Amino acid sequence: MTQILILESAAPKRIIEKVCQLFETREHADPEVTIVCRKSSLSLLSVLDGVKIRPVDSDVHEQIPEELRRKTYDVAYAFWTGEKKYRRMKRLAVRLKAEITYIVAGDGNEFKLTWKAMVRHAMFRFRHPLPTDHRDFVGAQEAGERILIIQSAEPAYVSEALDRLRESRIFPNPHYTLFCRNIPEVRKRFENHPGLARIWTHSETRNSWGHLRHLRRERFEGLVLFLTGDPSYRKVKVFAFMLGIPIRRMLVFNETADCFFFNWKQWLSLISRRTQDMTRTGITTKPIHRAHFPLAIAIKAVLLPFRFLYLHLVWIRLRLSGIIWSRKNHDRSIQLPPFSGS
Repeated sequence: MTQILILESAAPKRIIEKVCQLFETREHADPEVTIVCRKSSLSLLSVLDGVKIRPVDSDVHEQIPEELRRKTYDVAYAFWTGEKKYRRMKRLAVRLKAEITYIVAGDGNEFKLTWKAMVRHAMFRFRHPLPTDHRDFVGAQEAGERILIIQSAEPAYVSEALDRLRESRIFPNPHYTLFCRNIPEVRKRFENHPGLARIWTHSETRNSWGHLRHLRRERFEGLVLFLTGDPSYRKVKVFAFMLGIPIRRMLVFNETADCFFFNWKQWLSLISRRTQDMTRTGITTKPIHRAHFPLAIAIKAVLLPFRFLYLHLVWIRLRLSGIIWSRKNHDRSIQLPPFSGS
């Protein structure tokens, strides 16, 4: 008899498929399967016959029951498929008492749990947050991406961006949450908007740390930010970078409703274009805007590519070496004859 422990660290449908596979393929001789799951998934997993199910309380830190924790299993299975709500159950796989622990990563990928395999999987999951078969195992509502929209521009820009997002489908099956100013006109404009799942309001910088903690706990998969050059939204733009959302999942809209996923090259290009527009329109003649030029120069100096900077240093070194060499090797005994009559 092979005693097998399975942790519910992925969608229940994926757990059911794995259990059926174990019984059909007979990969392990005479398997006796025990599933540790959350209470909310108990009804979904109860369709399995010949399987022991041990629920744990999902409202607190998941702990394996004491009788299971003392027991050593022959084989253990955990699922590291990128689903964030199962993070605590995934961490239990490292502490299990099992002779062999297998990790199921989705798309048919399965490997033994070792430190090298953990590092390789972490690097792979960083580049591919979810397996391609993720939607086959979760419902349409659960599969949707939770996207946070930061109102860092006037409401007209936000409305135009929402229309653009609905048409282009940049995010697959998104659920948008709008974080906006607590102003009656703004709330009324977006309360019944069909593209928004919910609205979270703030009163400028009041209780900013509370909003930060709440939004970080939500663990949004993506962010929509507006960089339209409006100086009245500077603080909330800085606030957006503190939410812990990966920069590569940050969609930036400019004043013309053009958008791009944030990267340093595009961001510097946007700053350069803004500076040129200010120069062309003559705005820089005002003292308050003249300070932007030294700031732009300082940013470019800090973010200057190291290769280009290295070439500058090499060029300066060669010039200095040439000047020093010419001074040391200059033969003053060789002089041109003076002109006649001088």
